[in-house]
Amino acid sequence: MIIFSGRVSLLQLLPLLGIFLLASGASALNQIQERNTDAKMERTKSRPLPSGSMQQITVLYFSFVLIIAGSSLLSFTSSTTCLILGLVNIIWYNGIYTPLKKLTAFAVVPGALTGAIPVYMGWTALGGSLLDPTATLLAFFIFIWQVPHFWLLMLEYHEDYNKAGLASITDVFSTMQVRSVILGWLIASAASSFLLIHFGIFHSHIIRILIVLMNIAILSFFTLRFLRRVDGSYRAFFILINVFMMLVLLLAVIDVVIKSP
Repeated sequence: MIIFSGRVSLLQLLPLLGIFLLASGASALNQIQERNTDAKMERTKSRPLPSGSMQQITVLYFSFVLIIAGSSLLSFTSSTTCLILGLVNIIWYNGIYTPLKKLTAFAVVPGALTGAIPVYMGWTALGGSLLDPTATLLAFFIFIWQVPHFWLLMLEYHEDYNKAGLASITDVFSTMQVRSVILGWLIASAASSFLLIHFGIFHSHIIRILIVLMNIAILSFFTLRFLRRVDGSYRAFFILINVFMMLVLLLAVIDVVIKSP
């Protein structure tokens, strides 16, 4: 919304709240769907349903209230396109991606759409066009980034995934092969961030230089440390790739705000 409008405005708060409520409702619904697998994994066994701190019917009501509240808020404060995209994303996330995780280790590829669609939601919320190339480039960056993000999570918790009966990328490839694949997707993420520069989304020369330096730093770190890793935790790499994504989007926001009069 900020990149589309070129400014920070109070008009963005209610659509933002509506999108947040929809995402929260989808997350609550997901925890109902994955309650049995969550109970088998160390990382997720303390969540409300596996731990028994909440009842399934309570979470179901909570999810529906959030989705209805978010939909209602978006219907009054944003475009119809934004609302439709939000509902489609819930169907995609809860109806397609979540069940697909039990069937294939590559579910994250179609599942990455759930992270790209909110970019379009923000862009169209206050009247932006769904076909705008800027929105598409931003969504493409988020789409590509999600794959190495999730597979790093699998490297860290692959034993948990196996214990829960979920398909893991480590069941398909060796650890070294997975690292190489992740690095390939990370390079693609870096390339997609360069597209933001090439097509004029970043206007400030300083911010363009920062994007280039960030890419050099993260690719060098992953090439030197990640591929040569013998064992241990992948948490630092996981955090780094998340910080990289957030910084790219934050710099895009700063760039458009300082550019606008």
